[in-house]
Parts: sequence; structure tokens; C-alpha cells
Amino acid sequence: MAAQGSLFQWQRIGRFNTPIWTVLSGTLLARTSYFMAWPFLVVFLYQDYNASEIEVGAMLAASALVGSLSGLYSGYLSDKFGRKWVMIAGCVIAALAYSGIGIADQIWQFFVLILLTGLMRPMIEAPSKAVLSDNLTDLKDRELAMNIRYFLINLGGAIGPLIGITLALAHPQSLFLVTGIVYVVYGAWLLVGIEPKSTSAAIDKNAVPNFSAIVRVISKDAIFVKLMIANFLMMFVYAQVESSIPQVIVRSSVEDAGQLIAGLVLVNTLTIIIFQFPMLKWLEHLPLFVRTRIGMALMAVSQFGFLLTPADSALGWGVACFVLSMGEVIAFPTLNVQIDRLAPAHLRGSYFGAAALYSLGFAVAPLVGGMVLGTLSSNWLFGLCVGLCGVMIWLYKRVEQCDEFELRPQEALK
Repeated sequence: MAAQGSLFQWQRIGRFNTPIWTVLSGTLLARTSYFMAWPFLVVFLYQDYNASEIEVGAMLAASALVGSLSGLYSGYLSDKFGRKWVMIAGCVIAALAYSGIGIADQIWQFFVLILLTGLMRPMIEAPSKAVLSDNLTDLKDRELAMNIRYFLINLGGAIGPLIGITLALAHPQSLFLVTGIVYVVYGAWLLVGIEPKSTSAAIDKNAVPNFSAIVRVISKDAIFVKLMIANFLMMFVYAQVESSIPQVIVRSSVEDAGQLIAGLVLVNTLTIIIFQFPMLKWLEHLPLFVRTRIGMALMAVSQFGFLLTPADSALGWGVACFVLSMGEVIAFPTLNVQIDRLAPAHLRGSYFGAAALYSLGFAVAPLVGGMVLGTLSSNWLFGLCVGLCGVMIWLYKRVEQCDEFELRPQEALK
């Protein structure tokens, strides 16, 4: 069914059924509890268990790597055996992992449990996105659902840390027990809120090939591969605000560096929450890839801002971070919509799972950024990011000019 009319119509919400609301409400609940506890992880590992920077970095990097590499197989399992049971299995692993972090007292235990948190994430996220697609036939209905999901994730990121500080700043490890309980609730909610028949119409399980065949299909999808490379670079550029920029500020002579870094986080979060839907409304008449390129261009402008900002200029850092966040607001919500429209209905889980590979940009960014800062300077790093933004925009333009692009349904790529 082709998408008709504006994205902002109340009847679109009316077409959201129980499985969709189950996924959306569960996303808000789970992500709020995650952000309630996770920001304190490094704090208590360092203060209570004397974990070194290398140990903490290795744990987080290994977790990100496991999540990225296991995403394709998790998505394949959801195509082959159904979204519901893969998501519930992910919730069980999450409950065990987060509860375990809450009671662990050895570094090796934290390492294993943090690895499990990386494993469970694609088991929940890839199928949950596919559930939204499976239950909505109209393209713009699906786009609205994807945008609402992205908004709820960021809303959880805004209120979660506030709840964490209020509840248990003195004993942050106990917050992970709460997070574990929340995932038990989420799993139970999925058990009653998602019926197998709610996705069976969109999934012909007999049409799902074996795993190796799916890998071949996806690897030969030129459009998807180009987009994944571009999105990997986008994650790399964006991740500098969470990894390298704090290092630049801390290593400068700025007073109250911690407050400045916290202020940048606040600017980012508020920008996303306030501007996501106004920008979506303003740009909804533009093709999806054009919107993404606009977001990427703003990210490039922000890198120029970071490059030109004196280390002691809070205003300069704040303005550049705002521009970066506006680029995120425009570009990031389109990523899942792109995959939704590119993936065959019977392989949606696999495509969403494979898309987790571009999140490796987040894992690579701190390593490369640290090396550049250590051997050259921040100007070289931001200059590199400007160049990568140009490559991203070029790749998206190539996708639109690709012969294979014409083979996709016209409404699916605009």
C-alpha cells in the first residue's frame, strides 16, 4: 500500500495495534531503566573495584563488538522462528546480565556480564523494528512508528539518569537490579502483547533461506552495502562528541571541564527531544535520502565549528554541539526507515540485524580519535571528520544514481 498524505495524521496512530504499542511502551520502559543505571557503570567500577581505564574500555568495546557482530544472526532467527520468542529470549538474557551486574564483585564477572548486555541488545532491537514494519502496511505509518520509537529512546536517555541520581547515587550498582527487573516485566509484556499471528502475514518462514544464503543476499545488495558504509562513517563522526571531545576539553586549561561536558550532553538531549518532530514536519516533503544528506551536511558544519572553537569557549562548543544535534535529529531517524523500505518483507529481521554493523563506528571512534589526539591534534581529527562527512554525502548520492536503485519500488526509496 502506497503512503498517502502527511505523516502527521491522527488516523495513523489509530492504526497502531497492540503489538506496536507493546514494542513502543516496552522501548520507553527498557531504555529509561538502562539510562538510569548505565551512566554510573564506569563510576562504580573505578571507585569500588579499582578497574583501570584499559579494563573498562575493553569491556565496553567488547560488548559493542558482540552486539554488532551478533545482530545479523539475531535478525535471521527472528525471520526464521518469529519475532516474539527472540525478543523474549533477549529480555531473559538482559534480566540475567543486568541483575548480575548488580550483585557481581569480581572484575571478570563484570566482563562476562557486560558482554551479555551486548548480546541481548540486537535480540530485542532488530525484531522490535521488524514488528513495527510487519504490522503496518502504509509506508508513512511505518515511518511515523519508527520516529516515535527513536523519540522514546531519547526520552528515556533524558529522564533515566535523573531517576538514577534521585534513587541511588550513593549505591549505583543497585540500580542494575532494578534494570534487570524491568526486563523481566518487558519480557512478560511481550508474552501477552505480541501474538504470533500478528507477524505471520508479513513473514513467509518457508521463504527464509538458511543463514549463509542470507549473508550472500545482503552482501550482494549494493544499495544496502553503500548505505551501511556511509552510516558507519556517520556513527564514527557523531561518536566523537561522546569520546574525543570530552578528552579535548579535559586536557585543556578549561575550568569546570566536567560541567562543560555535562552541558554539551544536555544540549544534545534537549535538541533531540524538542526539535525531532518539528524538523520532521518541516522536511517531510523531501525524499528520504535528501533529508539524510541535509543532516550529514549539518554534521560537517558542526565539525568546522569544533575545529574553530577555542578550548575555553563554552559558547562555541555549545553552538557546534547544537548544530551536530540538529544533524542527528534529521539524519538518524531516517536510518531505520531506509532499512524498512529496502528490506524484503520476509528478511526484515535479518536486514535490521545486519544494520547493527554500522554501530561499529561507535566502537572504532574512541580508538581512532584517541590515536589522532595523541599523535597529532584535535584540528586533524575534526578535519578528518569533515572529510568523512563529504564521503558520506557522496555515497548517498551514488545510491540514488545506482542502476539497482531503479529496481526498488518507487515509493520505497522516497
